Amino acid sequence: MENSTHPIGEIKDLSEDWGPVLQIREGYAHDFNVRYKASSGGAATAIALWALEHGDYCGVLHIKEDPEDPVRSIPVFSRKRDDLIAAQGSRYSPASPCSAFDFIRSAEGKCVFIGKPCDCAALRKAGDLDSTLKEKAALIISIFCAGTPTTAGTLAILEEMGIQDKTRLRSFRYRGFGWPGSAIAIVRNNDTIKNVDDNELTFSMSYEQAWGKILTKYGQLRCRLCPDKTGEFADIAVGDPWYRERGNDVGRSLILIRSTTGLTCVQQTCESGYMKTEKSMWQRLPESQKSIHTGRRSLYGRMMVFKMLGIPAPHYVGFFLNRSWRHVNLLNKVKTITGTFKRIITRNWFAKDKI
Repeated sequence: MENSTHPIGEIKDLSEDWGPVLQIREGYAHDFNVRYKASSGGAATAIALWALEHGDYCGVLHIKEDPEDPVRSIPVFSRKRDDLIAAQGSRYSPASPCSAFDFIRSAEGKCVFIGKPCDCAALRKAGDLDSTLKEKAALIISIFCAGTPTTAGTLAILEEMGIQDKTRLRSFRYRGFGWPGSAIAIVRNNDTIKNVDDNELTFSMSYEQAWGKILTKYGQLRCRLCPDKTGEFADIAVGDPWYRERGNDVGRSLILIRSTTGLTCVQQTCESGYMKTEKSMWQRLPESQKSIHTGRRSLYGRMMVFKMLGIPAPHYVGFFLNRSWRHVNLLNKVKTITGTFKRIITRNWFAKDKI
């Protein structure tokens, strides 16, 4: 996919591995409840709230859990504060906000879009073909994405929690209520009990267990071959400042400002009292996202193995993958190549339906 032209004023030390970044900030939503319930500081929610209430935006297209089946995610178009806040928090399962672009097309004014990096790239490409969509999608916010686990990953968490009957699941959150937070499932206990408080059982699991030991096992091949995990096509991208020591923190967001539109919106969000931020050193990005950085630099080698074996692989333009591969030392290059060979064989990536 062709990358956008890098804007004037970008941080040159980041452009090769991270795309255009005008400024890095670290901060959090001023509203304590928004910050506490968020996955990491609530910056995306704070910016979207400012856009709705002070920025003259008419709605936000984003993702929330399906109330009929909390394991799954559905796209929604929020016009009110309560609706937006009710859906905040990361969803580590398949989601397709792009299927709901019609909400933006039919809106009476400019809109905010919040999605994964691939969703933001798709919106940019769709906007090149649809001028109405391009004009109304006036602010694009991306979340950092280390890859989307399949739905089977979520089911594995529920099974590990001891939840046998999935039909009794009332809600499921992957993170939140502190940083890095916990996966929390609320289950109906007994259909004959009418008092809601007496009819709910709560199950929880640490982020380290849910993500680190379960969900990472259910990554998709297409995500492993993705060069953009920090939203290079967005105006603003937000993620975790993992360089910080994990503990009983309320939460902070690492904020990448990628365009002049994004810069203006962040500044006005802070000036309006929706968010508190401070400028951060460019080194905080690679320090916070080491696995993403390593994966990006190794991607050229992995795709080289695919091509050597005659397996279809994507072709990317504008991501400097060859240059990034040159920064990988010889030992890690060998590990990347041999590891890719091994996974192709053990996971049967020769199969056409896997691509």
